[in-house]
Parts: sequence; C-alpha cells; structure tokens
Amino acid sequence: MNETRSLTNKSIVTNIFKYSAALVIAAFLLWFVYRDFDFSDLQSKIHEVNFTWIYISIILSLISHVLRAYRWNLLLNPLGYKHLKVWRTFLAVMSGYFVNLLLPRAGEITRCGILRNNEGVPMSSSIGSVIAERVFDLIILISLIVITFFLQIDILGNFLSKFFGEKYDSVSSNAPILFAAGAVALTLLILVIYLVKKHKAFLSRMPLFNKVVNFIKELLNGAMSIRRLENQVGFWTSTIFIWLLYFLMAYVVFFGIPATSHLGILAGLSVLVMGGLGMSAPVQGGIGAYHLLVGGVLVLYGIEKEDGVFFALILHTSQFLSVLFFGGISLIVAIFQKKAPLQQA
Repeated sequence: MNETRSLTNKSIVTNIFKYSAALVIAAFLLWFVYRDFDFSDLQSKIHEVNFTWIYISIILSLISHVLRAYRWNLLLNPLGYKHLKVWRTFLAVMSGYFVNLLLPRAGEITRCGILRNNEGVPMSSSIGSVIAERVFDLIILISLIVITFFLQIDILGNFLSKFFGEKYDSVSSNAPILFAAGAVALTLLILVIYLVKKHKAFLSRMPLFNKVVNFIKELLNGAMSIRRLENQVGFWTSTIFIWLLYFLMAYVVFFGIPATSHLGILAGLSVLVMGGLGMSAPVQGGIGAYHLLVGGVLVLYGIEKEDGVFFALILHTSQFLSVLFFGGISLIVAIFQKKAPLQQA
C-alpha cells in the first residue's frame, strides 16, 4: 500500500515538474524571439491588420477540425464503432486541443476519455486509432519537409551563402557536393542497419534502443492500419483537405498583414512546415517554438525579422484564442452530454 502511494506521489511530482519545465521553456522561447521586438509599435501594427483574413483563417481551421473528427470516425469504424456522429466526435477533438493548451500531450488522453464516457468506445481502441492518426500525419509532415526543401533549394542556398560566406554562392550551384553528401548519408544508413541487425541481441538490453525500435514499430503499424479501412476514399480525401486547410489557414493571413501580403504559395508551404514542427514541440500550445520557427523562416523570403515574428504572433494568437473559446465550449458540452454504455468491438 505504501509502495503504491509512493509511486503515485512520485508520478505526480514528475508530471508537475514536466509541465512546469515545459512552461518555463515556452516562456524562455517567447522572450528569446521577442527580446528585440518594439512593443511600443505593436498597437500601430495591429491597426494595419485586415482582420477579415484572420476570421477566414479561423473558419478554415474549424472546418479542418470537423474533417479531423470525420477521419477519426473512419479509423474507428473498422473496429466496430459505426454509431459515432461527427459532431460528437468533434467535441472530443476540440476538447483535446483545449487541454493541450494547458498540458502538453494530455489532449490525446482527454479526447479518448470523452469518447469512452460519451460514446462507449474503450480507451484501448481510441488510443490505438489516435496513434495511427498521429503516425500518418507525421509521415505527411516529413514528406512536406522534404518537398519544401527541394522546391526552394535556391532560397535556402541564398540563405546559406549569406550565413556561411561567399564561397557558398548557392546550394544549387553545389549540386554535386549535395549528391555526394546524400550518397555518404545513405551508405552510413545502410551500415547502421547492418550493424543493428548483427548486434541486435546486445542492443536489445539498452532501454534507448528498445524505445527507438518500439517507435519505429508504431510508425509501421500505424501506416499499415490504413489498409484495413472500409472507406479508403473518405480517409484519403479528408486527409488531403485537412492539410490543404492547414496550409490555407496560414496562407490567407499573409494578405491580412501589409508586410507579408506579397508572399506566395511556396512561402505558405514553408510556414505550414515550420508551424507543424513548432506545434509538435513539447510545450503548451507550441508557444515560443511556433513563433521562433515561423518568424525565422519568413526571413528567408526577405521579410524583416520584426515583421516575421509579428506575423507569427498574429497567426498563433488567433488560433490559440479560437481553440481556447471553441475548445472550452466543446469541453463543457461534452461533460454534460448524455453518456453511453461501454461497447465492445
């Protein structure tokens, strides 16, 4: 009994430390990004913003959340849970986003808990579907990173030439070096795979190795689970539109701010990628990390640093307040919803 209580207390202390550390990191990143920002000019910058585009961005994000709820239902349907309504699943999704603003990574447990209480879906089933969903979105994000890099290799080259000196005039002019580096990296990867297979018994004793292996297995299992879906067309269509809406909700904000109104689709793609990485950071609502990455990437497109971080501030704050408002309402509605008995697939 005492051992159980001790473990529980230790877990509570660990969680408090973890979430407090995340908050401190978020605060530090915010300070780092905005330490040179002229806040005396903030009010005039806000007056220049065309908020019609901000409202459009919020509407697009809400539509993406509805599609995410629809896609989640598609993942649960093959498990036998065909009674799910999109609007009720939407409440769970938004509640999860709301909790994530306060406690990083706790939103997934929250949305699954709401689905269990209100729809009778066991936690084991819903958590498995969330893992599959996250794995698939991670694969898409990685693919977008690669695509964005190769589509804008000249812009990156110009940045590197300024950063490293004139001898690196552009990455594109050093293509043979890039291909050689890629060949070396591929060779090293093959060598690592060979060594891992050869010494698997020894490596399996290492906790870190087992964590990496389990993570890779989750990626593969999540990707393979898509093949078992009954509505493949619905899944792929909703996924395409979810990511298209993610892109548009950032892209339209360009037009609402004078300093970024001239930016094009490729810049929007870069913001999508960097924003996705920022929101994946283990801090509350991606605070700080999002501002750092999005504000930083806009510098590559000739945007002044102050204008770049202002864009990040407007975009992130509008989405943050949107989730805070609609997510908070969703959580309240979900709490008072009629409960369903636990169902077995």
